[in-house]
Amino acid sequence: MCAIIVLTTHWLSYLLLFIWLIRLAATRRKELIIYTCLLMSATFFFAGFEKNHNRTALLAEDQLFLIELDPNKLKIDGDQIQFYGTVKEAGTKVKLAEKVVVFYRLSTEEEKNNWKKQQKVEDFIVTGSLAKPEKNRNLNQFDYHRYLYRNKIHWIVEATTIDIHSELQQQTFFDKLNLKNLRQNILAHIESETTATIASYIKTLLFADTSSIDDQVMSGYKEIGIIHLLSISGLHIQFFITGLTYILWRLGVTRERTYLLLLIFLPLYGSLTGWGTSIFRAIVMSLLSQTGARIRKPISGLDAWSWTLIFGLWLNPYQIFSIGFQLSYLLSLTLMLFSDSLFNRSKLASINNVVISFILTLISIPILSFHFFEFSWIGMFANLIFVPLFTWVVMPLSIFLFASSYLLSGTLFFHFLSNLMESLLEMTEWLVLKIKLFPYSTIVTGKVPFGLFILMIIGLILFIVALEGRKKIKRSVVLLVVVFTIFIYYQKYNPFGEVLVLDVGQGDAILIKKPFGAGVYLIDTGGAMAFEKEEWQIRKKQSTVASRVLIPVIKSLGVTQIDQVFITHGDEDHMGELKELAESINIKKLIFPVGTTKKQPFYEAAQTLEKNGTKLSALTAENTQKQLFGPSLAVLWPLKAGEGENNDSLVLYGKIGDYYWLFPGDIEEAGEAELAALYPNLRVDILKVAHHGSQTSTSEKFVQQLNPKIALISCGLNNRYNHPNEAVMERFVELNTTVYRTDLQGSFRYTYSDDLTRVKERDFQTILK
Repeated sequence: MCAIIVLTTHWLSYLLLFIWLIRLAATRRKELIIYTCLLMSATFFFAGFEKNHNRTALLAEDQLFLIELDPNKLKIDGDQIQFYGTVKEAGTKVKLAEKVVVFYRLSTEEEKNNWKKQQKVEDFIVTGSLAKPEKNRNLNQFDYHRYLYRNKIHWIVEATTIDIHSELQQQTFFDKLNLKNLRQNILAHIESETTATIASYIKTLLFADTSSIDDQVMSGYKEIGIIHLLSISGLHIQFFITGLTYILWRLGVTRERTYLLLLIFLPLYGSLTGWGTSIFRAIVMSLLSQTGARIRKPISGLDAWSWTLIFGLWLNPYQIFSIGFQLSYLLSLTLMLFSDSLFNRSKLASINNVVISFILTLISIPILSFHFFEFSWIGMFANLIFVPLFTWVVMPLSIFLFASSYLLSGTLFFHFLSNLMESLLEMTEWLVLKIKLFPYSTIVTGKVPFGLFILMIIGLILFIVALEGRKKIKRSVVLLVVVFTIFIYYQKYNPFGEVLVLDVGQGDAILIKKPFGAGVYLIDTGGAMAFEKEEWQIRKKQSTVASRVLIPVIKSLGVTQIDQVFITHGDEDHMGELKELAESINIKKLIFPVGTTKKQPFYEAAQTLEKNGTKLSALTAENTQKQLFGPSLAVLWPLKAGEGENNDSLVLYGKIGDYYWLFPGDIEEAGEAELAALYPNLRVDILKVAHHGSQTSTSEKFVQQLNPKIALISCGLNNRYNHPNEAVMERFVELNTTVYRTDLQGSFRYTYSDDLTRVKERDFQTILK
């Protein structure tokens, strides 16, 4: 009863706020913006409030499920299947309706081919285990748990078998009328009638399916700031409406019937595209405006925008957290507010386009920085090239080719158009990838404090208002430049230094950042062990440690360049991500023990880095006596050239902050004994435990001699090696040493400052409590 009262009060409050905004929508723009901000703030609050009242019907012991699969949400990559489905029955419970994400490992190529033929909504019997989405294990890493929660998904199903609920039958007429099935049939038709490249763009531009576009090309669109051209937005919808209206009028259809046809076509088209945020906004705004004109009660653009925002948040408050929602509504509002006063001052369209691109790029910076820790300034110029290209060439050709694929397929004319489109897209992608290589096109800000975001937003508002009113422009420019400079460089020159032991699974990666940007160093990169697979099993979109952990975490600290990367030895779990890391983060110097290049994977990675300007330095403890590296680290081991194996590991020692640290790589017991004999009085406060806590390292004698206060163990959750070893853990218990483990507590963070007073209790933190 209490829950019903609480939820009723919640929605009544929400409704009152909606009505309040509606009444103010037709008033002055300043009031509209103020109350819209209040609405969004309330949405944040209510979305968080609902968290405490959300319930799930599934239980951890459930192992048998009846799941409805939407083929539009099926992803097949290599030997893995992933899809979002709705559980209709689980165990003894029937008539459920809970969304889950399912992962399944394919066993044969034939099975994979059968799944590729899946083109209609069907029920499947799935056996497997339920797992809760894992919480974030690294600082500022993409939070998959939160992402699923905001999509109302609380469980992951790890499937062992998947069987169709009924015998495979040919689609009936009513099956084909199902919009989900219709969409899948259309996508399959596009693939069969056009080339892979053309199909990928038609599916993206007309049906919001980006799964077919090459990852490298998609990354290029994103990095040069024109990724919005590949999403259906107001521009696309307006293009459709204008074109369809013109055709209908030329055919003699009356205005009244044209309106009715659009009233049917637009919602149908929105359903076929999946009702993305931009699609929903564009279609609802268009229908509201046309309906107002039809009943002779015109609705202004601001009113239509406000109503659409209200409907969208009413249907799904959680979408306010998505970058697509934030950019779509913010940029469309900016265009409406300043279309007459700021964006159409010049008689030259080219100048107006430059102003629009410049203002929209500025407006998007806080949002892009918040989500990705970086933004691209080159987008304001790239838009001037690619927006007209997509608007007047790529988009019309895509529509015409799609329509022709049903009417003119197989003709010489269709073949000519396909070749023309193919050449155009190849040229476009070539240009995108060339612009992507432009130096310093992306500015990395790192994770900026919330207060600085507010200052940046205030500075932007004052600047745009000054431009619009042509008053106090110099003051606003100076203010914006000052705030913008702090915004960009705050994280890079943070007064606090830190040591991050990243959770990279079964591997090592330790990031060291000195205060005030004095230096950034990385000890090992982590990496997954590679196993031989058949060609059909290899995934095109690999989720790597570098893309998932290393690069996002490093960029979140405002880092664009690593001064020195230390590779302790040549095993994959210590250097496997080196090559991919260097593609996104500039590495000035690579340091490794002599003999590591005898390992072929490391040799190939080192050669690639050297060709791109990284300086290589192979060393031993003997030839680096009295020489310090990184943040004042000395090389204690190896004494001579090795083979890149565990006992040839680079052992680093030095003082960072208030503590003495030892980083021994994967050195084994024999090496430890020699090291202990060479340095009998070595003071170690914090020990990065060798070889992930294996019994072959961290011998009892070695640990007793060091007697560390803190031991850090980097190992994978439920790893197959059973690291760390129980005997090793017992040695630390006997010494009363505090142990931090990445498998149990996620990444470890030590924060320090050379000059500022800090709270000692907060020096050491872990992501998982």
